[in-house]
Amino acid sequence: MRAARLAIAGLLLAAAGCAPAPEGRGTLALAECRLPGLERPARCGSHEVWEDREAKAGRRIAIQVAVIPARRRAPEPDPVLVLAGGPGQGAIALASQVAPLFSKLNDTRDIVLIDQRGTGRSHALACPTPKDEALQALFEESLPEKRVRECLASLDADPRHYATPPAVADFDEVLGALGYARVNLWGGSYGTRVALELVRRHPGRVRTATLDGVAPPGMKLPLSFVADGEAAFVKLLADCEGETACREAYPGLRGEVDRLRARLAKAPAATRIDDPVTGEGQPVRVTENVLLAGLFRPLYSPEIASLLPLAIQRAAGGDFNPLLAQNLAFAHRLEENLAVGMHLSVLCAEDVPAITADDLAAASRALFGRALVDDFLRACAVWPRAKLPADYLDPVRADTPVLILSGGLDPATPPRHGEAVRATLPNARHAVAPRLAHGVSGHGCAPRLIERFIRAGSAAGLDFACLERLPRPLFVLPAKARP
Repeated sequence: MRAARLAIAGLLLAAAGCAPAPEGRGTLALAECRLPGLERPARCGSHEVWEDREAKAGRRIAIQVAVIPARRRAPEPDPVLVLAGGPGQGAIALASQVAPLFSKLNDTRDIVLIDQRGTGRSHALACPTPKDEALQALFEESLPEKRVRECLASLDADPRHYATPPAVADFDEVLGALGYARVNLWGGSYGTRVALELVRRHPGRVRTATLDGVAPPGMKLPLSFVADGEAAFVKLLADCEGETACREAYPGLRGEVDRLRARLAKAPAATRIDDPVTGEGQPVRVTENVLLAGLFRPLYSPEIASLLPLAIQRAAGGDFNPLLAQNLAFAHRLEENLAVGMHLSVLCAEDVPAITADDLAAASRALFGRALVDDFLRACAVWPRAKLPADYLDPVRADTPVLILSGGLDPATPPRHGEAVRATLPNARHAVAPRLAHGVSGHGCAPRLIERFIRAGSAAGLDFACLERLPRPLFVLPAKARP
């Protein structure tokens, strides 16, 4: 969920609002390339930066760039810059997912994807996964200290230089090399933290910012998942209770969860599930931690979460396959494009140090507990930590036009974080889709709202009622209860 900063030439940026797009006008040479899932060719290149930006000495790393050119020959000078989440996701790998979202804007504006340092193909801090790792690991929300140490030893990098601030400095430098004076930011999850830091450090560079699922500095990841995840789960139970068919099919769901959790804490259950790669059945040990991860992950998507009541009921009866199966796709997608070392570099510098003893005491009493938090505390005791600017955790204050999108059911970045950020941005508007979860931009009328916001350069006059009407998917009922 975030990224980094630095600055030069504020007056030049402000005066260069009509600078041309980069095709042959910047210093960064781009060549035609093909990105998976895109019909049209893109243009790709790389730009070297200092790993240690402050010392300007030692290792240099290549920042990879992909530009999906505007369809028109005379495009607008301000492109859309996509900022990926995670932290640890590469932006270029998301091209096929974000291109449809910005399809109409792409008629007149370039779409720019930059793999943040430590992600994708930009000197990724990827931790090797043991070839013989069992399927069990996909269901465990854990960071074994042994694996953390092995990851650290495998890196050809200094993790202290891979937090958000140096990455933001990279972005500013790369945008200048591309020839863009101003850009329209779109960030999702951690990408919103990157966007906010760009707004803070380089306000002249940013024309507009769209923040989808705000993860500001200071939210104390992964601690915030404990409270926000429980709130989303309680809403799910309440929504099931509010639907007659769901209430009758799954009475007393919270009690089922509490009893199941207590049972697994005393004696984990053994089951088997098909490996999605080999197709062979593999044993899985269902612990309390596996159960809690299985309840939390589906909350990111209302479509997947609609299966949770059925999965809970089946698990209470001893059949854990529905609960585990709906987590497999989520786990695989996460592993495919997430540099774990980069994830640790950000959280260990920016979030975990702020977690207090009182925070941990409160987490111990919550539904999801503090298991994941404890894992990060142990990992971050090993992981080298970046030094942050003194004002890094301060609220961002700027006149930049900002559109904030939040899902009311989001277990990770719910509206409370978006509202806190909006309070210090006078030209920001906060739109909540009450029955969506993590990621609003691709749903219903949201793409049209983003398009209008970027074209106008202002969120004034936008009507968000269409987001409020988007429904939660119907809960999946057992076969005997279906009409």
